[in-house]
Amino acid sequence: MFPEPIDDMHHALLLQAKGCLTLGSVMYGDLFKQLAQDYVEQGIVARTLGGSTSTPLHDATPLRLAGALHKVVLDGLDDDLAKHYPSVGGVVGDRFTATFLEAIVRHQDAVQDGLQRHVQTNEVGRSVVPLAILHWLGWRGIAEVNWWEIGASAGLNLAFDSFGADTGKGIMGDCDSAVFFPPDWFDVAPPVCPTPARVTSRHGVDLSPIDITDPDQVARLLSFIWPDQDQRFKRTNAAIDIASKSAHNVDMASADVWLEEKLVAKRRGATIVFHSIVWQYLGRATQDRLRTALTQAGTIATPDEPLIWARMEPAGNAADVRVTIWDGISKQEVVLATVGYHGQHMRWL
Repeated sequence: MFPEPIDDMHHALLLQAKGCLTLGSVMYGDLFKQLAQDYVEQGIVARTLGGSTSTPLHDATPLRLAGALHKVVLDGLDDDLAKHYPSVGGVVGDRFTATFLEAIVRHQDAVQDGLQRHVQTNEVGRSVVPLAILHWLGWRGIAEVNWWEIGASAGLNLAFDSFGADTGKGIMGDCDSAVFFPPDWFDVAPPVCPTPARVTSRHGVDLSPIDITDPDQVARLLSFIWPDQDQRFKRTNAAIDIASKSAHNVDMASADVWLEEKLVAKRRGATIVFHSIVWQYLGRATQDRLRTALTQAGTIATPDEPLIWARMEPAGNAADVRVTIWDGISKQEVVLATVGYHGQHMRWL
């Protein structure tokens, strides 16, 4: 059972505990629940997080805290804490939360630095969504597409068509990829098209992109993966290897300004603007400018050069995969699927 929240920070800690338990991380689910209790008791969590932000849910403050100390562990700077982290060969023990609280005190500089940084998960499991969208586009007769991703982080999911998935009804992407999803990833599989759309150009944007050629930045990326989820670590490391061999980059910019500039430039064929679990972090002003830019560009779209806004964003216990299509004839909006926040349990609609 979870108590009633006493304020926004306490609410954020409790919601993060629930989210981690729902998505299979008992380690972090239990941790955040106990951190919430320490916060109520005015312990080190309250002293560290109190006043750090007025929007803890928007800023994902609990994950910033956990990521800061996970990076300490990944950097080999705390042997006592590392004993509890499966990501470095440890086993979660009875004293995990106590050791975590002690580590906050030992590593105040690292914690304060981490609280100022954006959460960057670049969750590779979400790549099943753009893979499925390429097949959906193929069924619509679209052969080629420009793929633009907002909130692209390290750019791992820009290489999504170099990953693969067995839907149980057919293969999407690269059947020999080191990043490959089995049939149990799909509750209701998307229809596999014999001629899916092909990505002819790809670009990404992020306020603070991660450079996967920098080991320290890679460690920061990995620090946001929940330490008891071994398969996520393996997928991410494999995706880093694949993306490092690709030519695409992620621009550092505000998404609204970036998209406005991209949409006024000449382009050929279909263009998709995609984002996943990003919208809530953009802020109202940025959201409004993005909508306006897309709507204005949609007025000059044509059947040969359609504009498609595709997004995977929270809709309760799962995310919706929703698309808006401008093709010069009409504006259509379709919900294609629901999917878990890490890309699992896709239900094609």
